[in-house]
Amino acid sequence: MVRNYLLIAFRSIIKNKGHALVNVFGLALGITCSIVIFLIVRFELSYDNFHPESDRIYRIVTMFTKSDKPGYGSGMTYPLPEALRQDFADLQYVSIVDNNLDDPVITITKDDGSENRFKEKKVVFVDPEYLKIFKHEWIAGNDNSLTAEKTAIITASLARKYFGNEPALNKVINFNNQFDVTITGVIADPPLNTDFSFELILSSRLGKDKRGWEGWGAAASSINCYVKLNKSTTQEDFNSKLKDWHLKYFTGDNEEDGKSRRYFLQPLNDVHTDTRFHNFSHRVVSKVTLLSLSSIGILLLMTACINFINLNTVLIIKRSKEAGVRKTLGSSRSQLIWQFMGETFLISLLALIISAGLSELLLINLQPVLTYRLSFFSMFDGLTIAYLVFLPILVTTLAGIYPAIRLARFQPATTLKGIASYGEGLILRRTLIVFQLFIAQGLVITTIITAKQINHFMSQPLGLNSEAVIEFPLPENKKEFIQTLKERLLTISGVESIAMSNTGATSQSSWGGEFAATVKNDVVKAYTNVKFADEGFLKTYGLNLTYGEGIIPSDTANRFVVNEKFVKTLGFQNPADAIGTPVDMWGKKSVIMGVVKDFNPTPLQFQLSPVIILAGMDSYYVGAVRLNTNDLQNTIRQIQNTWESVYPKYVFEHTFLDDQIDHFYDAEKRNSYIMGFFSVVAIFIGCIGLLGLVSFMVQQKIKEIGIRKTFGASVGQIVGLLSKEFVVLIGISFLLSAPLAYYFMQKWLSNFAYKYSMTGLEFLAGFLLTLIISMLTIGYRSIRAARANPIDALRTE
Repeated sequence: MVRNYLLIAFRSIIKNKGHALVNVFGLALGITCSIVIFLIVRFELSYDNFHPESDRIYRIVTMFTKSDKPGYGSGMTYPLPEALRQDFADLQYVSIVDNNLDDPVITITKDDGSENRFKEKKVVFVDPEYLKIFKHEWIAGNDNSLTAEKTAIITASLARKYFGNEPALNKVINFNNQFDVTITGVIADPPLNTDFSFELILSSRLGKDKRGWEGWGAAASSINCYVKLNKSTTQEDFNSKLKDWHLKYFTGDNEEDGKSRRYFLQPLNDVHTDTRFHNFSHRVVSKVTLLSLSSIGILLLMTACINFINLNTVLIIKRSKEAGVRKTLGSSRSQLIWQFMGETFLISLLALIISAGLSELLLINLQPVLTYRLSFFSMFDGLTIAYLVFLPILVTTLAGIYPAIRLARFQPATTLKGIASYGEGLILRRTLIVFQLFIAQGLVITTIITAKQINHFMSQPLGLNSEAVIEFPLPENKKEFIQTLKERLLTISGVESIAMSNTGATSQSSWGGEFAATVKNDVVKAYTNVKFADEGFLKTYGLNLTYGEGIIPSDTANRFVVNEKFVKTLGFQNPADAIGTPVDMWGKKSVIMGVVKDFNPTPLQFQLSPVIILAGMDSYYVGAVRLNTNDLQNTIRQIQNTWESVYPKYVFEHTFLDDQIDHFYDAEKRNSYIMGFFSVVAIFIGCIGLLGLVSFMVQQKIKEIGIRKTFGASVGQIVGLLSKEFVVLIGISFLLSAPLAYYFMQKWLSNFAYKYSMTGLEFLAGFLLTLIISMLTIGYRSIRAARANPIDALRTE
């Protein structure tokens, strides 16, 4: 019986090749998007879940309650891990994870005495227990490889890079021209789905070269603390113990700071998806984003199924007599339903096979957007197979059940006489089209608003001049090195000005803290961004001094320059009134001597903050040069040669400030691209659905069209007759999608400090775009019907 159903189904598909091809293509589009989104979401949720007993691994994070709105940080104070070890027996393992490094240089000394230098980004210092918390695939060494002082483990690819085919074990390398370390282990390269993609892991046991600081007040976001709880300890139990535990370490001047902090555990499985905190991969994907993406995948699959329903209503008309004959010869309704469902299953299976190839092709093209290479075939495991088996069954059920039932309900007496009513179910089909257009218009509107927000970012004045400015690291900030570098750079004809600072004028990396100032007998305390900078800082970055004096040449802080936001935070409206105000910042006490126009020290996702600028040569880590544009490449080569003459044991790298600022908004650009792509797919699938419905209407009105043409109706009048209903459907879908799109985009825009204000034109543009594309689709089929010979339509009368 099953064989017979499949054979009949196959013959029917061959008989209606064009119709089947459109069905297969429409379903393949929806299934492809569904598979790709399934793989992306699954991959993002799989981060670091391969570690044994990952449900017992946590990161210590902090909530700050100093302001009205709580702040969150993943950075820790350096003494925290050792204090946890001493005070809690609930912890099986504790480890610092210290990535607070500025791309250190690793030096390899060869047998002939020559040296190779490599600048590495994925370097970290950890406690030996780190290897017991996190799983590694060992090529050489074991979980105890970091117990000795000044030891390190490296990945297989890094071992090949450093030593070729020679064994890396027990080789000695130099870390950043500071000390030598011995390689005691080699591990396999980390998988893609980890936020701990370190290639060089060094022991924190460094003897006299120890890292970090003693105080509990300062914390760095690139220094984390991970713990593994004992089996008998729960997250809730340990959080309750952590609540006020730290206060015994925050004494004296730090007591108030301690009371505004609360430490708690963050599960390892949340590190990749909790947007309140940073991670070491610098890529946090919110669960809201993944949920939205999953919803888009489901909706696109549903629209593809709706297409199938609408397209097959046309086929039902052609096959009504076939159904009547089969019923006359004894076929039951259930047999007709199973026959049509079999056809649907074959089409779904064929669409799935095509989708496998399309999915791989799409994932290849999405690699620059996703920032990782995801392959359909590399994730072909049990869960993926289960999903692929489930898909054609789901599609067959969703897409095939209604047309099958409609076909089986035809009565032989009416269908064989050619008087069957085909208008039944038209309301449902119109509703499905409205739903399709609702999805398409919603995606189009959100894509337009996302693009507008990115353009708003890019066009927002930062309060500085980033054109023709390059930045480069200062690996050693000794006074004599910095002074020599500045003097030599100023001799280059293409250099207009030079600045040395801690983080540059604007950066994703920021220094900050609480300042204290006395204003009219009141003590003002607030958070401020801190810039250590020299006298060339304002000129090089194009900062505008509005009142007072700028920074003067100095090794230490002897005057403060602040921005206008800082002045307003003190309670002054006029910058002149702030001049001479004493300020205490990190124990450096001085007075405000200058005010600069507001500029953004961080990306525009964050609010404009107060900024304090002070001299401090021991905190200069970034150099910047403003260039004239006559011969950029030659000037940069001269800058590199000069830099290398001062720092011969390091590797020179530079970035244009414009490019750096552009990268601030990569995540938003990726979202815009993905939304745009799926919007195009949704519109295209919707157009296939419109084509199906208009074909159905043409089939219904074919004799009416013939009569109207006989009586002189023009092509335009007939096209208008067939199109006017669809304009109404598009309008209804817009009225439903616009309020929902507005609600969700308003919530999304509220996450940005500098947000685009919706004007309503975005919604109009979305409506017009959908209307134009839909009318082109409808017009194509309508014109064909209007230009047909009326004799062909009326010859059966």
